[in-house]
Amino acid sequence: MALLQQRWDLPDPLPPSRSAYRSRTNWAGPDCFDVMLRRYYRNTSVRRRMHEFLGATRTKPATTVYIVGNNGWSGYLGPSPPSYLWRYLESRMDVERSLWDRASLIFDFDLEYHNFDSPAAAWLDPNRAFSLQLPFVNAALDVLDEAGIEPLILISGRGFHLLWSIAQSSPAFHSLAALGQVPPTLEAQYAHPIAPAGTVIDPLLARAYAGAGLLAEYIGHRVLASASPLSAVPVQLTAIEVGPGPSGREILSFDISEYGDPLHIRHIRIPFSAYLKPRHFEWALGEAAVRCLLPLFEIPLAGMALSEALRVARSPGATAELARCSSVRIPDHSAATSDLLDTYSASRLAVFHRQFAAGPWLDSPFPPGVQPAPVPGAPPCVNWLLDHPNDWMLRPAALQHVTRVLTALDWTPQRIVHLIHACYQCGCNFGGGWRILDPLNRAIFYTRLFAGMIADGTDTLVDMNCVSHREKGYCMDPECRENLATYGNLLVERRLT
Repeated sequence: MALLQQRWDLPDPLPPSRSAYRSRTNWAGPDCFDVMLRRYYRNTSVRRRMHEFLGATRTKPATTVYIVGNNGWSGYLGPSPPSYLWRYLESRMDVERSLWDRASLIFDFDLEYHNFDSPAAAWLDPNRAFSLQLPFVNAALDVLDEAGIEPLILISGRGFHLLWSIAQSSPAFHSLAALGQVPPTLEAQYAHPIAPAGTVIDPLLARAYAGAGLLAEYIGHRVLASASPLSAVPVQLTAIEVGPGPSGREILSFDISEYGDPLHIRHIRIPFSAYLKPRHFEWALGEAAVRCLLPLFEIPLAGMALSEALRVARSPGATAELARCSSVRIPDHSAATSDLLDTYSASRLAVFHRQFAAGPWLDSPFPPGVQPAPVPGAPPCVNWLLDHPNDWMLRPAALQHVTRVLTALDWTPQRIVHLIHACYQCGCNFGGGWRILDPLNRAIFYTRLFAGMIADGTDTLVDMNCVSHREKGYCMDPECRENLATYGNLLVERRLT
């Protein structure tokens, strides 16, 4: 597989569209931007490629279950049938398709640059944000290439999506279903009719999606091990805060958090859709600054050098021209995924996953609806998180910290799951979020993720100390006399025995 190259001095490789759009500098006013976007969305090639990504062909309808749209300021509209695509485009929306598909199980890895002190950093300086990701993305492509998987590579506002699919009739799909376990609470959600079609999620698909989460963790471990020594900034599984560097608290995230959520609530931006996320930060950047960041489009990399892709993604004319010649059909790699599963099954992480899955999940020692008592032997920073679960215990860094410390105190992963689940069940004004999420599934996913990193040695524990914890923003008791390095040393000793 040809890996990404960093070439910032190449000329734009695409000729101007025959009906060329005006340059981005002419779209300063909101009315001008709306006119441009409506005109762009009426391009035949753009619409054809969007339908292609939805799984449609000339003779068959889309296989995606639903689409959603948003204008960048408010929340998503939908879920709606795929036939609503025209309405969303005419309304000049940023449009996404469901990860849930009628014919396939879709793998989607989100590789992104995050700066927790400057959320708009990737848009304000894309050359730097994307150049930092080159070793990281190449490491991911190397891991997949070794298995014979050549994903569809999409470039977005802050990073990349790597996508491929496996057919629901394939041996790989059934192997994943044999691996996956779905908590009974989530099974009940899946068994209820889900909008917009009023269909249920087949139990086999639900288990295969859960199995895909296990494989995603394995791939993530390998990418972290390969990319971390080459990266100028920390590489993390999901968006975990780190201490500050010269440019703030910045990371590269291999985000597999979607596998901690129900299948039917996750969606992926459609290639050639406008990318309107900068509008979320208009309150901080100002309306004029946000207008200068747009237009911006989600595009396939399509063999371009990264510098070319960054230019094309910011040009409506070049993006429309790219749509004319670049397919965005999600490739099927069912056979290669079977081979990757064989490699995973022989790994140390798979051994941990099997032990984790064997634990008792239904008999929690924590009374339902009651906030858990402080954990004896745990430092104040852990008990503070448990005492303030909303929204601290929704943050991956907090869940990682709790899992690390409790593992050092000889808690089993199953007991950690029950504690986190009890925090989610105690009220604490979580609102209606749990009506669409599943608290037990979320507790299982993040405990398994972080305990697995400890067991597999992927978690180097380099930041398991009080200075790093304070720099991340998670030390709430500056007078505390505990030493987190003590717990880190206990984890190292456990790994050596």
